[in-house]
Amino acid sequence: MQLTVATLDMIRCYRVKGINQFMKLLKREWREEKLLAWAFGGLWVFVTAFLWAPSRDGVEAIYALAFFIPMLMLLPWRKPGFHQYGGWFSVSALAYASWSCITSMWGGGTEFFILQWLILAAWLLGAAWVLQKKSLDWDRLLTWFLLIGAATATICIAVFYWSHPLAARLEGITIARAPTLVGQVYGVVVLVGILLSWRTSCFKCALGLSLATIPALAALGLSQSRGPLLSLVLVLVVGLVWLRPGRKILLTQLCVTLVALGAALYFFPLDQALLGRGASFRDQIWWDVIAQMRAQPSLFLLGVGMGESTDIMTSIGPYHHAHNAWLDILYRTGIVGLGLAVTHLALLLWSARRHRHLAPVTLWLVYGCGCLLVDSRSLFWEIDAKWLLYWVPAALLAASLVRENNLREKNPRVKN
Repeated sequence: MQLTVATLDMIRCYRVKGINQFMKLLKREWREEKLLAWAFGGLWVFVTAFLWAPSRDGVEAIYALAFFIPMLMLLPWRKPGFHQYGGWFSVSALAYASWSCITSMWGGGTEFFILQWLILAAWLLGAAWVLQKKSLDWDRLLTWFLLIGAATATICIAVFYWSHPLAARLEGITIARAPTLVGQVYGVVVLVGILLSWRTSCFKCALGLSLATIPALAALGLSQSRGPLLSLVLVLVVGLVWLRPGRKILLTQLCVTLVALGAALYFFPLDQALLGRGASFRDQIWWDVIAQMRAQPSLFLLGVGMGESTDIMTSIGPYHHAHNAWLDILYRTGIVGLGLAVTHLALLLWSARRHRHLAPVTLWLVYGCGCLLVDSRSLFWEIDAKWLLYWVPAALLAASLVRENNLREKNPRVKN
């Protein structure tokens, strides 16, 4: 059967198109443009996934598909650019992660931590590169984060208290399962909502943002988690001094808070919920960890080493971690690891102090550090709820700071 002229022309046309598409793939600019669009959208999805993903495995899968794969297809094939990839912020963070990997040689599980190093490096370097290429609309991202948080908090409360008494500590149905994690995650949502309301000059908009925080604030209160609550209050005081919000919205929020607090004190035994548990054995865990290190002074320098098993034997039984991320870092990686971690944090906060427009993400990081004082293991670990408290805001803040420094170098007239 002979092919018609029209058929031959169609085959020739498809062949030419296929060759053109193949040639495009060989062009770095076209490939990077597609990967940038993929990773930029993936960044949004990954950040919000801590609110709606059903499990830690779910968040890891989302990260792999939304961000890690495009970065794996991009970063190894590009010439390293110091200022494009986060500068000293990334260097200090990966130095801490590298030392943690080294300590796993005497702690156990080196292969596991090498993988975690790659995952963290892809996030830090990738976020910096993506935000150099495409600016992030902070208000839009944080508003979506607030709205998604309000929706998931409402669902979480409804599902849990459908089969539990109101006096029970709220447990989650997402990656934040334990009551403490519920308080930490929804504390971020509350903080973001209040800071957004302080940044706008429109009173109605500020009022709407404040109302949107109510479900997350209820989740935080019902979790009965004192660490996140105290950290939130302290960070809001810092934000009040730094941002100086309008009196009208501030007075409205204070009045509503006082009324809600009075109602809570009247209907619920908050003294038992917040004070009856004491320190929840945290003080004993801390003293036992310090006592173990004093018994072996070499641990202060090198630590016991990172390992896949994080159990710590104490006088009151085994615990998965030191319930203080900074003490846990000292215990596992010694003063070297703690010094590198603190250096990374200090660089970020010192550089961000004059950037008021980055206050939401800066205070988000400070809030996370406050929560980590009374909970969590070492910062260098697989993706879990702790990432939302530290590595997510740290990467976004570092990327924004480096972007602004690069713009300022190109145009000295650019102001913060």
